[in-house]
Amino acid sequence: MSTAYFTRHDHDTLASLPTRDAQEVYEKFGELHRTLYRRMRDHNYDLHPHWNKSTQISNRSASCSGEIIGLSLPYLRSKEQGVLVERLMGRDGADLSADIYRHPVIELRITPENFAIELIMSPLSWWDQRNLIGKLTVARHRETLRAILQRMDGDYRFGFWDGTSLSDMHLTSRQLLRGSFLDEWMSTFSDGQDWLRIGMWYEPEDAVLNDDSILNEVVQRVVALQKLYTFMLWTSNNNFQSFYRKTGSFGGKDAHV
Repeated sequence: MSTAYFTRHDHDTLASLPTRDAQEVYEKFGELHRTLYRRMRDHNYDLHPHWNKSTQISNRSASCSGEIIGLSLPYLRSKEQGVLVERLMGRDGADLSADIYRHPVIELRITPENFAIELIMSPLSWWDQRNLIGKLTVARHRETLRAILQRMDGDYRFGFWDGTSLSDMHLTSRQLLRGSFLDEWMSTFSDGQDWLRIGMWYEPEDAVLNDDSILNEVVQRVVALQKLYTFMLWTSNNNFQSFYRKTGSFGGKDAHV
């Protein structure tokens, strides 16, 4: 009989870092990363672990400022692309860091309360946030976003909160697709102020996270989130900054192009 990859004991030990047991959780996380990253390279995803190996798995999360009680593993754009974007944001010289807060990330995170797989854009990633707002002023791109969400199976949680706990102020992906909920929620989103996040949350020892199935579950969720990530991410070929400058918000003038 298969057992949980991260046991209830693993979750509990994270509340008292650092301990020897917590180091074992870190090593399990590292093994999961190595296997997952091989799969991601096989699919040629332009997602990379943090270029600084010492912070690939750490107690800092893109979901909040400061340290967390737990461990996180972020995947983001390459260091070269990160430096380019930070320069476009007006940063230069020693400040260039390609850190997780200034870029959209797909993050795996384990805390005493849960295991989460999320796409996160912190307020410091305002360049990409503005790009998304500009892109969503175009009607056909709003429909593309809706189509991506419709193809995402499962109970994804969407919202603008910060922190490692699941906020009550969230919508499921199913709720988000009802009527005009998506447009209405995005109209309240403020770049440079709000976190934007969508992902899956699991209770400790969830049956889909056992030894036999955790890799397939994580791969399935990362693949789905990667489609959203690619839709949102600023690149020279996905540049909607001029649309943002014309409107300044998601609720601005519609562009039918």
